[in-house]
Amino acid sequence: MTKPAFKAQLAQYVAQQPESKQALHKWMKVLETASLTIIAGAFTVAIYLSINWTEVPQMAIPTAWLAFPVSAVPLMILIGVHAIVLRAFFPVFLPGQKTQFVTGSKAVWSGWGLIVVALLVAGFWGLFAWAVWSNHIEWVLNLTRILGIGMGVLIPVKVILSLAQKLFRFR
Repeated sequence: MTKPAFKAQLAQYVAQQPESKQALHKWMKVLETASLTIIAGAFTVAIYLSINWTEVPQMAIPTAWLAFPVSAVPLMILIGVHAIVLRAFFPVFLPGQKTQFVTGSKAVWSGWGLIVVALLVAGFWGLFAWAVWSNHIEWVLNLTRILGIGMGVLIPVKVILSLAQKLFRFR
């Protein structure tokens, strides 16, 4: 499904909803757009601290970059709430991936899943940023291990699954 096709399908779906849900849909889009300023602000702060590295406390730069993923959490939560209330989940368009328009209980569960992932992101990266800022080396080492093991497992699994999918698609 292409983006224009998805937008058309979403517009048709929203048009069939009660006026209260249509109004909420418009407000959620405004809030989601506004939450992008949090991400832009966090990025700007991290860049500013990085450029002025001689003028800021030593731990401010890594803390700002580790806290940067947390800035996406409000947007993720808003998208999750939007999906739950509208009962339609917005697919992520990735190259080479099949996307579909999801409605009903599957959309609600996808919204809840996104909220849970957002809270996990906030917890992990927030704790990581705090550990670096407060110089808790044990926490930093443990979180680094978790991150390394997670990436060391997830990346090879994704590569193997991708290869298997391509292999079986050609047969």
